[in-house]
Parts: sequence; C-alpha cells; structure tokens
Amino acid sequence: MHLRLKLVLLIAAILGGPGCSQQTCRLTGLSVTPPTATADHLAAAPGNQVQFFANAVLPKGCATAACVNCSGQTWTVSDTVNVSISNNPGNNGTATCLGATNGAVTVTATAPVGTTTQTVIGTATLICK
Repeated sequence: MHLRLKLVLLIAAILGGPGCSQQTCRLTGLSVTPPTATADHLAAAPGNQVQFFANAVLPKGCATAACVNCSGQTWTVSDTVNVSISNNPGNNGTATCLGATNGAVTVTATAPVGTTTQTVIGTATLICK
C-alpha cells in the first residue's frame, strides 16, 4: 500500500468517519472476492489455484476502513477432500484444487469483530474442474 494511502487511512481511523462513532463503525460483515471462481485441478500452479480476498463491510456512512487481514481472519472450505485453502501469511486465502468437485464448494472467511467474541463471515463459491 502506498505511504500516502496508509497516512489517509490512519488519519481516518483516528478521527472516525463522518457521523460515525467507534461503536457504530464496527465491522458488520465480510465481502469475499471473487464471488465465484473456477480452477482446473489438473493444471500446474497457479492454474489450479484461486486467490480470495475478504473485504470489510461497514455500516452506511462509515468511512473508516477496518483491517480485515490483520485481525485474525481464517479461511475454510466446504470440501476439504478436493480443495485446500491457506491461512498462512504469505498466501492467505489461496484455494488449491486437489480434485474435481461435484458442483460449487463454499469458501468462507471468518474474522473477529474487534476484541469482542463476535465474528463475521463472508462466502464465495469455487468450482474445481
């Protein structure tokens, strides 16, 4: 991230968004991109992989960006036989097709809401051909 953008985000985090308090600007969900993807399990890397990203969903009117990838986000998949997904810092959110799937596999990102016991989730789908 460019230094200027980091500075803008830091100032926004300190001052808060217009019309938002810290309480109302809490993370309310995650949006996972791409929302749908396909990869070929027979292809060599990276052709058998898809990189997923989790983006913060905030209440309307909040301009403060939440740091999703720094808050303990974890990734899971609904088919652990044919798909693996990384939670390692270097390739967090990278799904690898190990075999062909029977339809779409759900890819789920989960992140804590601040220091509370609440969590938010976001999902996407992956087909391994």
